[in-house]
Amino acid sequence: MTNAPEIAQWILDAIHKEKTVHQEALVPRIAEAFGEEWVYTNENGHPAINRDVLKSLRKLRDASVAWNREDRSWNVVDAS
Repeated sequence: MTNAPEIAQWILDAIHKEKTVHQEALVPRIAEAFGEEWVYTNENGHPAINRDVLKSLRKLRDASVAWNREDRSWNVVDAS
């Protein structure tokens, strides 16, 4: 059975591979790969990721990945 840290690692791998990942596009991918129990529609009507997964993602990611609140996406940050 899949757990939140495993999904968080999967997300982080996708971010590093794709460089930019929008939450809205990621939600259906998570639902398909891991099940509907890991996603929901938030109070603003936006597709969202389970809070335990997001907590795990925050623990895993470092300065190379940034959240863009306005764009609702994660991006690989160019350190150079």
